[in-house]
Amino acid sequence: MDSTKTKTVGLEGPATIYEVAGLKEAFREALAEGGNLRVELDESTKWDLAGLQLLVSCVKTAQAEGRRLTLAKVPRACVEAAERAGLSAWLESATEHD
Repeated sequence: MDSTKTKTVGLEGPATIYEVAGLKEAFREALAEGGNLRVELDESTKWDLAGLQLLVSCVKTAQAEGRRLTLAKVPRACVEAAERAGLSAWLESATEHD
């Protein structure tokens, strides 16, 4: 796949320690397709540190492979979890802005 193409995927439901294993596999599959990835989070609900750690890991993995993973439509629950974890600046840097 051309690395300039961007695939959009959506994350739905909670992103907590209980769901991270399944979400990790979904992200792994999306990243394996190559190209850039845009992840829309507006359908996600509960967030905790494990969900945020997964996002950080996915962004770093994409960057290490010379690609870009951006976050879009970040819900308030994710922003609040990032604030509690001290990851507000990171979340802001990884979020797409219009």
